[in-house]
Amino acid sequence: MAERTSRRALLLAAAGALPLLAAAPAAAAPVPSGEDVDAARRAADAAAGRVAALQAELTAQQAELEAAHVRVSVAVEDHAEATALLRQRAAAAASASDAAAAAGTSLAEARLALGRFASRSYRSSAGDLGPLASLLAARSPQDLAERTATLSRVTGSRDEAVATAAEAHRRAEDARAAADDAAAAQQRATDAAAAARAAAEAAASGAEALVAATRARSEELIAELARLRSTSVELERERQAGLAAEEEARREAAVRSEVGAAAPSGAAPAPAPGPTPGADTAVAWALAQLGAPYRWGGEGPDAFDCSGLTLRAWEAAGVRLPHSSRLQCSGRAKVPLAELRAGDLVFYATDTSDPSTVHHVGLVVSPGRMVEAPHTGAVVRTASIYRSGLLPHGTRPG
Repeated sequence: MAERTSRRALLLAAAGALPLLAAAPAAAAPVPSGEDVDAARRAADAAAGRVAALQAELTAQQAELEAAHVRVSVAVEDHAEATALLRQRAAAAASASDAAAAAGTSLAEARLALGRFASRSYRSSAGDLGPLASLLAARSPQDLAERTATLSRVTGSRDEAVATAAEAHRRAEDARAAADDAAAAQQRATDAAAAARAAAEAAASGAEALVAATRARSEELIAELARLRSTSVELERERQAGLAAEEEARREAAVRSEVGAAAPSGAAPAPAPGPTPGADTAVAWALAQLGAPYRWGGEGPDAFDCSGLTLRAWEAAGVRLPHSSRLQCSGRAKVPLAELRAGDLVFYATDTSDPSTVHHVGLVVSPGRMVEAPHTGAVVRTASIYRSGLLPHGTRPG
């Protein structure tokens, strides 16, 4: 009985001690030392510095890609212009060759006529004293007058034949020289077009390689950024896309300010006096090509470069344009940016004060927007017209 009471007392005592044990303070965590704090701060600074360096590399990559795309556009435009010039030189050479052949035929005919005249003159004077004997043989004053008139006509015909042959010879020589010059100009244009093609191919190949290398490196950088920030790769991709959009908006605002164009407010602009004939057809055709790949020298049906797209769009409306953004820009009435209509063309140059440096063209589809075939690795798309290199005017086909 006493043993049972003692055991019960021990149990009660143990139960009473439980709240006291639960309330006992846990062992205190070690306090970070100054060295620990400094090390943590250095690690955070290093991580922040690495993040900044990675972001700077991504930004530099994008700038390098944009510069490469411009180099390709310039090279492609040089080729397009050289090809257009070659067509002109070939047509001129063919025309000059035809002119030289015609002049040669005229010369041969003049020489033949002169030879016939000389033969007749020789036969008529053989066995007598020639023209003098004919005059001395006159039997009356009237006969003398007739013979004198005949002799004058014959002499005049001879002189005319000689003069005609001489003129035909001069024209033939001039035509042959012009044909030689035209052929030499065609050869120079052929050489220039071949060199421009090689340069465009090299630039496009270099851009393609740069795009591939940049894409691979960007993935590495984004993955490292995700690790340093303790986020996901998907989130970092979204963040980079957001940064790119912000930069594009900043540049657009800067270009708007530079060219003095007001941003569309949502209200329709004041309509121009009458629509441009064929513009609706050209715009609809161009928009139907959205998603088609860019290919330099392409003018459809499945791939386009910038001027190939605008060429085909306006061709659908019955207007023929040259396959060259520079030639589409030159020789046409200029339209201020504030007066652009759908269907008008806008241009981009490395030097906006020099139209000979134009390298890109887009087709306006709405206020401040265009459809374009942008560059290697991209597809036909719509975009803002406000971009670096925008000329302060466009042109209006039709």
